[in-house]
Amino acid sequence: MVKVNRPLAGAFAVFIFLLTCFTGWFSFNSYLDILQLNDTIVFSWKVGLMVFGSPLLFYFSYLFFYSAINNKVAKINNKFGGGLFIIMIVGAVISSFSSFYMSYNFRDYGYEICPKISWMDPNKYVKDISLCKE
Repeated sequence: MVKVNRPLAGAFAVFIFLLTCFTGWFSFNSYLDILQLNDTIVFSWKVGLMVFGSPLLFYFSYLFFYSAINNKVAKINNKFGGGLFIIMIVGAVISSFSSFYMSYNFRDYGYEICPKISWMDPNKYVKDISLCKE
């Protein structure tokens, strides 16, 4: 029988849970900005991936909570975990195509893209170029 380091597993479960909540909040906030057509919109394919990847991360958080509480390694349900992984992959594909579509669509609405500091930064769409400095 494998003994689980309960404090470490519990701390890691809390960390994954809080990280998933934060990324989900950030992603849903970006989608809300898109629906409201705010003056400043931050969007990229990674924002969409956060929404579709959150269920898988919540599942991992649950597994670590289970291990910390019961002091044994949790058994992973392969069908459930595989289904969540497929949702994440499909979400990554959908969000990458929607990122290209939104880039063209926002230009039609009069938005401009701010220059990026790094190639990993999400695209920031603004109605007035002076808003890029905020």
